Amino acid sequence: MAIKIQTEKPEIPVEIGNLRFSFDLSDESIKKFRKEALEVQKEFHSITVSEDDEEALEQAKSVLKRGFELILGEGSFEKIYDMSPSVMTCMNYFVQLEEGIEQELKERGISQDQVEKAKKYIRNKK
Repeated sequence: MAIKIQTEKPEIPVEIGNLRFSFDLSDESIKKFRKEALEVQKEFHSITVSEDDEEALEQAKSVLKRGFELILGEGSFEKIYDMSPSVMTCMNYFVQLEEGIEQELKERGISQDQVEKAKKYIRNKK
């Protein structure tokens, strides 16, 4: 008798408006998300944006591009910004995206504590 195990697609589907993306659930992608998404958020808070400040807007767009591409892949920011050409709106999307992915990871049982326990287990096995 053969044992059959259904495989899961290791990704979280993401929809922003009518755009469809996915977040890769590989170990490396999750680790990178947890590390770099926090850095992107800190950069957001250090930027002061006003409608007249072109340099701040460009800086914010650069940070947003890095954040979206970290999570959704290359070219994602341009598609999102074309749909909603507002830095403030895209910042709102990014915050919702980051919170949604973190929540989805928790619901799937992928918590930071479990990652640390797995690393500790692997180190002890060596």
